[in-house]
Amino acid sequence: MALRRELTRELEKILTRLVQNYKPEKVILFGSLARGKVTEGTDIDLLVIKKDVPELGVDRIRELERLVRYSFATDFIVYRPDEVEERLRIGDPFLKQIFEEGKVLYDADQVSAGMASEGR
Repeated sequence: MALRRELTRELEKILTRLVQNYKPEKVILFGSLARGKVTEGTDIDLLVIKKDVPELGVDRIRELERLVRYSFATDFIVYRPDEVEERLRIGDPFLKQIFEEGKVLYDADQVSAGMASEGR
């Protein structure tokens, strides 16, 4: 249980830094942590959806890692919204599973809608 708490704390820190520094449209937790199956080998798996990202995947990860520091093993997958739509349209099984089983940790549209309804 101590490992689960540590991973949860680390995830909260990463999410805060992601939202503040990287400004994604959406962040989805997937993998064993999202399923609640924490073992010694558990890492943090995050799908990050962001409009303005470099063309090459490796450059996307470098940019993200420069802005977001973390201590636990963390795997980021970064896609633009149009890439996600296209991959889901063609039936990408990996992304389909992420959207079916993953947990949305942050959604900029929901945050914006909430702020608008509160009159901010």
